[in-house]
Amino acid sequence: MLKEKNKTFCIISWVLTVICMAVIFWLSSRTAEESSAQSGAILDFLIDIFGENVFTVFIVRKSAHCLEFTGLSLLFNISLYFTKDRPMYLYATAFTSLYAVTDELHQLFVEGRSCQLGDWAIDTGGAVLGTIGFLVIFHIFKYVHNRKNIVDRGNN
Repeated sequence: MLKEKNKTFCIISWVLTVICMAVIFWLSSRTAEESSAQSGAILDFLIDIFGENVFTVFIVRKSAHCLEFTGLSLLFNISLYFTKDRPMYLYATAFTSLYAVTDELHQLFVEGRSCQLGDWAIDTGGAVLGTIGFLVIFHIFKYVHNRKNIVDRGNN
């Protein structure tokens, strides 16, 4: 798709990846009480729809984990693509999962938080979703690019 590296896209994508990692670190630095207060508005909205139960609370908490790492994986995929000029989805997924491990270990040092294997698994599931999203987008762009080349050759 890109014949030569686009350094601007490469730099921007890595900056966004690092910012995403910093936001995840910051969110994990919040105490359990601060974290609960932060997700309270979303939780109140869902409680209005589904009622107050353990399932509703579980969905909000675990969806946040999953979505954070879905975004990070997508950014890692984009950054590695612009760096290497080819998809490196296994590396992106592995890097995201490894960051999830460090995130869980970091939470051992935060008041009221804990390191949970289940959260790492959800984070890694998010990493896989981000990679799948990247691959879908990548193949759509590749298909459109190839179709454009076929049409351009047919017009010449």
